Amino acid sequence: MTRANVVRHRSYDWLRELEDDGGTAGTSVARALVPAATRTAVALLTEDANNTRLQVKMLSVEAGDAHRRVYQHEWSVLTQQRQAQNPLDQRNELADEGFAWRDVARLVGVSVPAVQKWRKGDRLSAENRHKLASLLAAHDFIASHYYVDDIASWFEMRIIDAAPVTPIDLWTTGQQLLFFEYVTRHLTPEETMNKFDPEWRERYGNDFETFRDNDGTLGLRMLDR
Repeated sequence: MTRANVVRHRSYDWLRELEDDGGTAGTSVARALVPAATRTAVALLTEDANNTRLQVKMLSVEAGDAHRRVYQHEWSVLTQQRQAQNPLDQRNELADEGFAWRDVARLVGVSVPAVQKWRKGDRLSAENRHKLASLLAAHDFIASHYYVDDIASWFEMRIIDAAPVTPIDLWTTGQQLLFFEYVTRHLTPEETMNKFDPEWRERYGNDFETFRDNDGTLGLRMLDR
């Protein structure tokens, strides 16, 4: 055992004795001076805890980057697979899944009449075919990894009650990475909104406030006016 470990070990013993003695001595009784070696050990423990937190934080960042690279690669592979399918079958599949044609038009970035023409057999441009395939690939990704019973309805649901912003808005504004961070639940609804629009609270009114629950979770609640 190294000298530093010996000092830390003795410090743990001293800290336990100090805690055990805390309830028996009167407030007027002066405590014994803490030995210099013990003070040094306490400082070492603080430094160890600080280094551990920094290492955990770095590992968290690295794990997040790795996860994002992996799921973006999976989405790309799924998109390539979907592009090999018949576009008419893809459109019918979206309809069977419950996607409204107006939502498909928004998600792909075309007009509703354009989607209606597709339904009649009109050809898609290469760009629109890729967009349609990437949308279906996102659907496949969610269905494969996350338990969402009705994905089409989930696309239409507000991310947070205080603002009329949905996953469709994340997708149509080109923020697919933010979309996936939200759907994988690595961002809370409030964190997602903060990244989507930092001024969303001012934009959609001040009837709500943020608060931190007993377990440390951030949330929104109606202001009591």
